[in-house]
Amino acid sequence: MEASLASGPGVIVVAEPSIHDLLSRTGVQWNVQERQACVADMWSALSGGRLDQRSRVLVFSDSLRGDSPDDDSERTQTARALVAMAHAGARVFIVVWRADAWDDFEGRIGRAAAAQGVDPQTLAYHRVEAPAGGRAALDAFWDVLRGEVTFPDDYGPAADAPLTRSGQDASDEYDVPTPDVSAMSAEGPDETSAVEFSSDDLAAAGEADEVRPGLQDVEAPASVEPIVRTGTPPMGTAPNRPSMPPIGAVHDATATAPRGEYPPNASLELLDLPKRPGQTTITVTSSKGGSGKSTASIMLAATIARASADAGTPLSVCLIDLDTRDGQVASLIGKFMPTALNIRVQPVWDEDRIRRNLVRAEGLDIDTLLAPIRPRTADTVGPDFYRTIVRSLQRMYDIIIMDTSVQYLEPLIAEVALGEADEILFVTTLASTAVQGMARALREITAPLDESGLGIPREKIGIIVNQSVANVGMERDQVLAAGLGVPVVGVVPLATKDVLTATNLNRMYALLDHPLLGPAYNELAHACLPNRDMATWTSTARVEPAPAPMVAPPPVVEEPPPVEQPVKRRGLFRR
Repeated sequence: MEASLASGPGVIVVAEPSIHDLLSRTGVQWNVQERQACVADMWSALSGGRLDQRSRVLVFSDSLRGDSPDDDSERTQTARALVAMAHAGARVFIVVWRADAWDDFEGRIGRAAAAQGVDPQTLAYHRVEAPAGGRAALDAFWDVLRGEVTFPDDYGPAADAPLTRSGQDASDEYDVPTPDVSAMSAEGPDETSAVEFSSDDLAAAGEADEVRPGLQDVEAPASVEPIVRTGTPPMGTAPNRPSMPPIGAVHDATATAPRGEYPPNASLELLDLPKRPGQTTITVTSSKGGSGKSTASIMLAATIARASADAGTPLSVCLIDLDTRDGQVASLIGKFMPTALNIRVQPVWDEDRIRRNLVRAEGLDIDTLLAPIRPRTADTVGPDFYRTIVRSLQRMYDIIIMDTSVQYLEPLIAEVALGEADEILFVTTLASTAVQGMARALREITAPLDESGLGIPREKIGIIVNQSVANVGMERDQVLAAGLGVPVVGVVPLATKDVLTATNLNRMYALLDHPLLGPAYNELAHACLPNRDMATWTSTARVEPAPAPMVAPPPVVEEPPPVEQPVKRRGLFRR
């Protein structure tokens, strides 16, 4: 396959190889992405960053699986993807091989639109008649995209290559997992009920579709002008509407969101619910990499879950990895998919879709929302998205813990992680560079807005001294002075070998029973949630030991320098 052009809008092709070749080799100034063998592969590639999230031209086939038993299911999935992408503002084309079955295909589109809460009359998509040949197909694209895409004066001989359906079954061509659709009937899902958006069930989670009624209504993006459609539009007819936003772009909430507060994908039914009683949102941050921030986030979340369960009043805990460019939570729990990007591409961010794309950390008894795998997709899941998801999760979980990057001034951290938190834990080690960095960060974070600070009240912040050892040239008074009046609320001893072993073997749960770390995090959990019923630490040994003991015997660690602890029952950050 020839390299696609790097200029122009991105084009995603979920169609036959001959269609992909036609679009790639005829000199049109667009960026044709790697061909996707089926709709499931497209969702997986989008969520995994293998396709350009900013692409705005989608090309589907009305019969990608030909005469195979999977064709009926694939047509249903194509209809759902077509609705979702057209509603999101993409230019959507459907290559028609079976004109005699077009009415059936439009019926699937109508049912998919109803299931996603979309008025079918607002959707614009364009037929490309495959039997008419390559030049006619390119002219159909030109009719719609002229002014947006540069077409050559002469397509060259590549446009005369026959459009064939040969080689359509290319599921082995890519090294991406194909989700299991075996649970679907030969006739496809029961379309008399509302059916979930296909990315929800076919993206990386690999689960079959489920039937679920009651999807939320979604307002069409402001840039999509409703188009009155009667029957099938003529081939190549371009609707009168402005250029479309890229797929995955953050919508302008002030222009399109209900009440001007949330993006249009937000589920207002979920957000209108009250927060869970006593709901607490905690942000764990730092100014220096290597401070153990992500480990502290996981351990605090798991400790709260265990201690509350042991007390007979289990709290539901969700950990959000907000380090979208270098997230570590996935590596620490040993699971990498699905990610926040899987939620971002949904037409509605309701509770069911959110829960489907959370990852359960086994042995830790917490749910996690993982950061995107590829740093280049970080801008796709920006502050507006995460603010909406955090507030949605506050209706679903008793405790939310947000693990952040060290870039505390970037909008995602400053506006969401710090702004939405009830409590903020600032992690530092006893290295002088870490303590000095903490002082700078706390000064920026707590300075008033009129002094170019973030205006975060000191009462919301507490310091965790991590990897603590005695007699290293950093005394308690120095840490407190650098904290600008912010109290030290937790001290976690140094246990480098054991933490590294747990990290490398994906056995973070073993640290809950660690004789030094377990009690330290239990005390921190009590400090964070003084009014919640949680058991004190005991080594439960509830998990199978590793083949090689992590600590045998436990290492001797000098006691850390004494630090002032707050009065537990007055609350973590109350003076």
